[in-house]
Amino acid sequence: MRSRADFHHPGVRRRSRPGARRRVAVGGLIAILALVVTACGGGATPAPTYPPGSIVVTAKDRKFDLDTIRLKADSEVALVFINRDGDMHNLAIRSRSGFDGDLIFRFDPVGTSTEVLTVGPIPAGTYYFLCEVHPSMRGTVVVQ
Repeated sequence: MRSRADFHHPGVRRRSRPGARRRVAVGGLIAILALVVTACGGGATPAPTYPPGSIVVTAKDRKFDLDTIRLKADSEVALVFINRDGDMHNLAIRSRSGFDGDLIFRFDPVGTSTEVLTVGPIPAGTYYFLCEVHPSMRGTVVVQ
C-alpha cells in the first residue's frame, strides 16, 4: 500500500525535512565568506619601505622605542616617526635636556600615523630629544 507522501498532487509542494533548507543556506554562506576572505586578505602585507639609512623611532604606550638616536655629523638623514598611540606625539631635538637649550629640530605633534622627515645637518656632539606633549618621553642624540 502506498502512503500519502507517495502521491503527488498538482499545485501542492512537498515539504523538505525540517532544517534542510537552513543547512543549505548556511553552507552556501560559509562558501561565500571563504571566497571573500581569500580574495581580500590571502597574502601577507608587505613590509613598509623607507629611505635608505633612515632612523626609525616609534612612539607607543607613551614611550619611545629608542633611548639613543645616533646620527652622522653634518649630514641629512631621514627620520621615520611612527606614532602607534591614540595620543598626539612629536619629537624635538635640543642642545640641552628638557625644554632648555637651543631647538635643533622639531615637528608639530601628530596622531596615529607615520611621518618621514629630514633631520640635519647637525654638528658633532651630544643632544637630547623629547616629545613636547609628553616630556617624560625622552632620550639622547649622539652625533659623530
